[in-house]
Amino acid sequence: MTASSRPWILLAAAIATVGALIHVAAIPAGPSWYAYFGAPPAVVASARAGTWPAPVGAVAIAGLMATCAWYACAALDMVRRPPLLRTGLAVMAAICLVRALLLPPLAVLHPALRNTFEVVAAIAWGLAGIGFALGCAGARRGRD
Repeated sequence: MTASSRPWILLAAAIATVGALIHVAAIPAGPSWYAYFGAPPAVVASARAGTWPAPVGAVAIAGLMATCAWYACAALDMVRRPPLLRTGLAVMAAICLVRALLLPPLAVLHPALRNTFEVVAAIAWGLAGIGFALGCAGARRGRD
């Protein structure tokens, strides 16, 4: 791994960690947080009604984002190496980069996507995707 890729991988880990924390914090914060952070209307309705889909979904997404942070930190040798490190980072990079690159064409067809939150999220996940890709490229070959 090169010294120049370290900050990008750390940024990916930070973005994923903040995303996980936001999802966990949305549970006690309530429906307004779910709505602000772009949850589907059914999830916001679940939060308003106090039913299980909203908090279970938030915990599941937080778990996925925490896993992304773990993999990024493992690429930096900061934590224990997870299974299939390089493969996981490659998949994470692809998902994040697709998420970022799909916004412009989708925003043309769906004007509701033209808002500050969606643009900031696309930029953040695009940067995370770069970090995951660099992590994949620089991770030592192990069991995968």
